Amino acid sequence: MKSPVTHSNPGIRRYFRHLHHLKAARWQFIGGLLAGAAYSISSGVGLPVMFKTMLPIFFGKEDEASPAVIAFAKRMFGEVYADKLLIVACLALPVIFLVRGLSAFANRYLISAAGFRILDGLRQQVFERLQELPLAFYQRNKSGDLAARLITDTDQLKNVIVNVSSEIIKQPLTLISALGYLIYLSATERSALFALIAILSVPLCVLPIRIAAKHLIKKSRLIAQQGGELSAVITETLQSPLEIQAYNLQEQQKTRFRERIQAIFKLSLKSVKYQSAVTPAIEFVSVCGFVAALYFGTRNGMDFATFSALALALYMAYEPVKKLSNIHALIKIGDASLERLEHILDAEDTVPPPVKPIAFPAAPLTLSFENVTFAYVASESRSAPALHKVALAIAPGEAVALVGASGAGKSTFISMIPRFYDPSEGRILLGGVDLRNMDKAELRDRIAIVPQMPVLFNATIADNIRVGRLGADDIEVRAAARKACIADFIESLPLGYDTLVGERGASLSGGQRQRIAIARAFLKNAPILILDEATSALDTESETLVQKALSELVQGRTTFMIAHRFSSIRHADRILVFEQGHIVSDGPHDSVYKTSSIYRDLYNNQRLHTTAEVKDNV
Repeated sequence: MKSPVTHSNPGIRRYFRHLHHLKAARWQFIGGLLAGAAYSISSGVGLPVMFKTMLPIFFGKEDEASPAVIAFAKRMFGEVYADKLLIVACLALPVIFLVRGLSAFANRYLISAAGFRILDGLRQQVFERLQELPLAFYQRNKSGDLAARLITDTDQLKNVIVNVSSEIIKQPLTLISALGYLIYLSATERSALFALIAILSVPLCVLPIRIAAKHLIKKSRLIAQQGGELSAVITETLQSPLEIQAYNLQEQQKTRFRERIQAIFKLSLKSVKYQSAVTPAIEFVSVCGFVAALYFGTRNGMDFATFSALALALYMAYEPVKKLSNIHALIKIGDASLERLEHILDAEDTVPPPVKPIAFPAAPLTLSFENVTFAYVASESRSAPALHKVALAIAPGEAVALVGASGAGKSTFISMIPRFYDPSEGRILLGGVDLRNMDKAELRDRIAIVPQMPVLFNATIADNIRVGRLGADDIEVRAAARKACIADFIESLPLGYDTLVGERGASLSGGQRQRIAIARAFLKNAPILILDEATSALDTESETLVQKALSELVQGRTTFMIAHRFSSIRHADRILVFEQGHIVSDGPHDSVYKTSSIYRDLYNNQRLHTTAEVKDNV
């Protein structure tokens, strides 16, 4: 894992870590650099030189023109050179501006293209990292905030790249070119020596930039954080319309949204305040230096051509400083967004892949828990280990039911089988191989999971079933649907298997979503099956049909089923009773019913509840 970039590595240096993405656009970057150099030289040196050499010619003062220019004109045009030299001077200035304009365009376009390549590579890297991070990471971070980091913060970086990418090359080179010409002018002409006074004022312009930057980075981090909170509020609101309307939470959600908006508004205004104060401060410092140079220069015989060249060179020196201050502010703003993206890139993988995965063992495979203890990250709701010293072996093809009160450790137990979590202590073996030494993808290919609340993607019913095995053909998809007792419903729809289910399967009932998830498990045909209350969302008629399908599905598979509705237990060969992270009873139904008061009470209460439901229906 890459070491995280801390606050001690601020500003543009933070961006250096991601320059490896530039490899795909290195030729655009090099071309942009060359174009930026052409722009800078034509601006910082070319324009002042043109004014110094050509202005006397424009105003008929050839005696003040550069002797080198006059000598060149006489060689080219003879003694009667004035008119022709004027034409050359008139043509030279547009040429300089043409070169300057074309190079500015090429610089911005090429450098922006290279910057976008970096951004695209970074965005892809962050998204891929999100696919690799374990469930523990998602439990610690809000989904809305993660979405904001991937979308909003990358868009913020895009704005930074667009506005910074070309200027970060052009402006420093223009500043260096202009300062170089000023130093040359001061060294060659005594009257221009006082330009050094103005040059010394340039470093003073850095002071307001540094003061503003300290405030900007702090405000930018807070704005990015509040943006993530706002995105989380929006995501929660859009994903929970039923709960919000059922409990009349609209005003509460409006208040939360308004508070986040107001916080962002206040922070944004403060950022604008600091950004806006920099340019006037720089202009005030620069004009003081310019006036001092002008005063002392004219008192010492500076001519108009030299003054014009000096003024333009000073302008070309101060203008980059102003633009660089804006660039500095943008970099600080982008720094906060980049920091939030690096929170994902640098997140610890608590379920790391093995360096050298061991080949998957041959079937049949015994699953063994050897003194497994697991504790979630310390929180107010989880002070004790979720599992404590669990030790047992599950034979191949055995169907095991997990029973116990909510929070007893059942979900944690089954979550460790596909290696969503690793034990804090002990180990889990499959076929004698520690799960931590297996390739995660290969392990999960051999496990089918039907969760209590299955999530469907915004795709067709066929594609949602095909999640179980992406390469399955239509015949196999339909066969899986028939086994899950959902085929008749699908075929009654106008578009059949091509029907879009909507976001999170919103167009389907809970029972229909559950049966599509069961169809996925049939299609996957994995040797290990995990059923997390797979019949919880079904009505009585559907449950009867699915129970028949499940009796076929569990045959020949090592099956784990969390059972709150004890009708599921009829398929179990073995029952594990959980209490506060311990397995307090283990055996077949008859044995556990006699020895475990927890199981006996749960089972009897379930039977009484079922009997009461039947009487009510009658």
